[in-house]
Amino acid sequence: MATKKSVEQELIDGLGEVLSHKQRKKKLIGRMREIPDPAPEWTAKEIKNFREKTLGMSQTEFAALLNIKAPTVRAWEQGHNVPSGAAARLIEALKKDPTLIEKLIA
Repeated sequence: MATKKSVEQELIDGLGEVLSHKQRKKKLIGRMREIPDPAPEWTAKEIKNFREKTLGMSQTEFAALLNIKAPTVRAWEQGHNVPSGAAARLIEALKKDPTLIEKLIA
């Protein structure tokens, strides 16, 4: 069983890797990801048009796709609430690529 390293030991090990990299003894492998901007805010009209015209879905079908309740979609489309967080991001992804629906319902 592997023992857990202390934070101090992880820092020392990390600094050792940086030193090895500076001395050209080791190539560091790093990852960089761009953090996307927040999902856009959707107006009631945009949501309804997207659901009806782009996806051709009823409120109930759209709600099932997003794993939410139909009254939530109704509230969005009446302007009482707006999609937030994951729902807004998923709607954004579907708008960019409506074929994602096939993957979501598979």
